[in-house]
Amino acid sequence: MLKFNFINDIENRKKNEIKRKELLIKIQQQIDDTNKFTVRIADNTKQINFSFGIITNGLNDHYIRQIILSIEQNNIPNYEIIIVGNSKIDPTDRIRIIPFDENIKRAWITRKKNIITEQAKYENVVLLHDYIIFDNYWYNGFLRWGDDYEWCVNRIVNYDKTRFRDYTAVPTYLDKSLSQIVGVNDDYYYTHCLLPYDYENTIHTNKYMYISGSYYIIKKHIALQYPLDENLSYAEGEDVEYSNRLHNNNIIIKCNPYSRVGFLKQKVSTRWENVMDNEHLQLFVSACNRI
Repeated sequence: MLKFNFINDIENRKKNEIKRKELLIKIQQQIDDTNKFTVRIADNTKQINFSFGIITNGLNDHYIRQIILSIEQNNIPNYEIIIVGNSKIDPTDRIRIIPFDENIKRAWITRKKNIITEQAKYENVVLLHDYIIFDNYWYNGFLRWGDDYEWCVNRIVNYDKTRFRDYTAVPTYLDKSLSQIVGVNDDYYYTHCLLPYDYENTIHTNKYMYISGSYYIIKKHIALQYPLDENLSYAEGEDVEYSNRLHNNNIIIKCNPYSRVGFLKQKVSTRWENVMDNEHLQLFVSACNRI
């Protein structure tokens, strides 16, 4: 019996040691994942002012409170929060509530976003739906990246921590002939439209780019010059129309790889939300340069 217990003790110790090593590996992976998005404190003392515009139907105040807290935890010196919709959040010196009659038009998000840009105090306008939350290093990421953009996006992760449609090319949806020019006979470009974060967009590839309406950052003067089409509502392709119109006016999409936002709920992904590999990226860029 003693021998049997001794053997069991040894086996248990081995199992515990394996579990301990697995836990250490898991912790290290979490640290590594965190470090990917942790950015150094910017060397300069420049400040970037932001107007955060949240659109809501008034049903997600529990999310909005979390969004506000995530913005506050970024320690941004100058910012404001504009909420368009029938929210019961208490206004403060930094939070403005603009009521909205939801009966005018169903899910009229284009009008809500245009109201935000019209009312924004600062030049850098962040437009988001009421389920987007900011990482603690979001602002520091912008200090590192800068504000030399007209229209941009940063990393977006779904509730399950998978990459969502952030820095996106949709060549075969916007121009199906491009896949023939590229010379790829399979459906690769139908299923791999997320660009590597280190890719620098150009005027040639820009017309095949797309920014989701869920979240983006735009200069106020650009948003005022090119307002969203208020004939369109939610799920009517308002973001595709906007992407095309800004492309046609040479507004280049840029990506800040140092900042990240996430979803407070799971959003349905599309089949094309896979990262394009370098070989196909180069084919795509080469084809765009020839067009």
